[in-house]
Amino acid sequence: MAALIRRFDWASTPLGPIARWPQSLKTIVDLMLRSPGMMSLVWGPEGIHLYNDRFTELLREHCVRALGRSVHETFARSRDVFADDLAAGMAGRAARCVGRRYPVLRNGRLEEGWFDVDYVPVHDEAGRVAGVLWTLKETTVQHRAEQALRASAARDRLLIENWTQAAWETDADGLVVADSPSWRAYTGQTREEWLGDGWLDAIHPDDRPHAERQWREAMAARGAVDAEFRLRAPGGRWRWTNVRAAPLLDADGLIEKWVGVNIDIDDRRRAEAALRESEERFRHFARASAAGLWIRDAGTLAMEFVSPAVAAIYGVEAGALLGDVARWAALIVPDDRAAALGHLEAARAGEAAVHEFRIRRPSDGAFRWIRSTDFPLRDDGRIPRIGGIVEDVTEARLAAEHTAVLLAELQHRVRNIMAMIRSVTRRTGERAASVPDYTALMMGRLLALARVQALLTRAANVRVGIAGIVRDEVSVQAQHEGQYDLDGPDVALSPKAAEVLTLAVHELATNALKYGALSTAHGTVTVRWSLVETGGGPWLAFDWTEAGAPGRPQPTRDGSRRRGFGSELIEARIPYELNGRGTLTIAPGGARCHLAFPLEEGASILETGAPRRMTVFGGSLDMTDGPDLAGRRVLVVEDDFYLATDAARALEGAGAEVVGPCANEAEARAALDERRPDAVVVDINLGAGPSFKLAETLKDRGIPFVFTTGYDAEVIPPEFAGIARLEKPLQLRQIVGAVAKVTAAA
Repeated sequence: MAALIRRFDWASTPLGPIARWPQSLKTIVDLMLRSPGMMSLVWGPEGIHLYNDRFTELLREHCVRALGRSVHETFARSRDVFADDLAAGMAGRAARCVGRRYPVLRNGRLEEGWFDVDYVPVHDEAGRVAGVLWTLKETTVQHRAEQALRASAARDRLLIENWTQAAWETDADGLVVADSPSWRAYTGQTREEWLGDGWLDAIHPDDRPHAERQWREAMAARGAVDAEFRLRAPGGRWRWTNVRAAPLLDADGLIEKWVGVNIDIDDRRRAEAALRESEERFRHFARASAAGLWIRDAGTLAMEFVSPAVAAIYGVEAGALLGDVARWAALIVPDDRAAALGHLEAARAGEAAVHEFRIRRPSDGAFRWIRSTDFPLRDDGRIPRIGGIVEDVTEARLAAEHTAVLLAELQHRVRNIMAMIRSVTRRTGERAASVPDYTALMMGRLLALARVQALLTRAANVRVGIAGIVRDEVSVQAQHEGQYDLDGPDVALSPKAAEVLTLAVHELATNALKYGALSTAHGTVTVRWSLVETGGGPWLAFDWTEAGAPGRPQPTRDGSRRRGFGSELIEARIPYELNGRGTLTIAPGGARCHLAFPLEEGASILETGAPRRMTVFGGSLDMTDGPDLAGRRVLVVEDDFYLATDAARALEGAGAEVVGPCANEAEARAALDERRPDAVVVDINLGAGPSFKLAETLKDRGIPFVFTTGYDAEVIPPEFAGIARLEKPLQLRQIVGAVAKVTAAA
């Protein structure tokens, strides 16, 4: 057979011109032309006689390097196959061979190719077999694809049935046809229970409609499925699972089957649920807490969360504090701002700190003391965030300061009272005739002090009516109401006058009980008081007259030289402490006393009234007792955020209406065009070096302004030499004062 396969010279035409071909060969040509896409050639005893274009293309595809190469070298390893097929064809037998393997030369290498082969005997005019029409259709690609598909299907089935994950396979309609043992272990069901659509029964009833809907949508769209739902697990409990499935499509784009896997996400979903529950508890706590809670990003210090209490404490909307830390810092008075920002830095460095600072609340302009507890929020050693708790401690702080002042004041009052008691005690002891006499006198005077103390401490720095003082002291000593006659206007006495007069009336009443008119049931005391106008103002005139007193022994020479406690009080203390006059005489029938003193203000040493309420001062932002800018409209042009906001708040504290602040010249000009201000505070350098264009506009429009700058005076052009220049760093009171000055001049 080797002789039948000879070298073929591609440049020659073995069968000669077509016109000389026998009819049988023309028939062969027709057959070849009727086989487009096929590789056709004619073999004969002498070798290849004819071939079509597809055969030429195949040879070209096989990279035959020279047309002079023999064809049989291309099919070098198929000689025996060719020989057998040629022998059958030359014997007159036609045949079709599917899946013939012919080694072929591709890219210089021999490879195995697959062909479907038809061979038909070709007869000459005499009816003899002159050759064999060979038609080959290469099916290498299809064959290999089929092999790969079969191998892939086998591998898929093997993988599904042996995979450690919960894997499964369904048919095109979604009915389970295969599953892995791990799937059955995961669900606790037998394979038979899962085949078909039994898997739907294992989905939680609440999740089943959603799962079915997603499955139908995926089948309609021929797309992947990625769903999460609860699946019944061994023991009857529900476990969260993530179902991921993808369709396998055939050549026409139709679904052949579905392959999927279930990933257990129960721990994750439960952790997420616990986290949501924890976050919800935190939100409830934050909403209910009187203290404010906040969280910042540790890298940027941007505010990420604030509780409602924070907004109430700072007097702003909650959203106003979110984001840039400068929004929060701008509310802090400048004197305390650096320290507050420093504590944030310490917190993100891992330190916890409690500190206090002052803010000016935008809602009402009040200064408040804030206590903030800053601390790091750690995560595996890192500090991604910092948190804090804030409280408004203004009232507590003022109360503590007020208590300290009260304590000092009380100590002062107690010392005074003790000094008075010491003086009364000494003087009583000097004049008492016996211990019982000393005790009675001392107790009476202490009670009088107690009564006047009660009067003076009912409210702070109150005036006391004289009628109550006289009635209280006389009625205590009288045996019956018919013994005294009291009359006069209820003049309000200052605390000092009430203190002295009470003690004086007490001494008069005590003396009357002991020696005078009240010592006998028939004696009487008449008290009259009235207002007397003098050139210096109103005076109180007070007269005490006794009648019916028993006779009393005349004092000895030594006794006449000694003045009693009551006499000293009336004749010496009233003139000394009240700038008035007092006389006391003892006549037949009882004592007579005349008092007169001006109705002036005076504080008693027995008072313990509360001092003036403490207030919060805002440091450099506090414009108390500063210039009044009420009704003035001031434009602030400053590119530094903190200085701009501080200047605006200081001006507002002085009563001005502030426009801006504006960070650049364009914003300032827009504000000027909208409404003319009464004055402008303008920074010379708004970011691009010194510029006086805006100043020129202000000068042309006749609007007063002041410069704020860090430059020396030499930078300012001569035409602005008369403009006030506030050199940075500057005091905010300087800005308010400068604005007040230029607006007053205008």
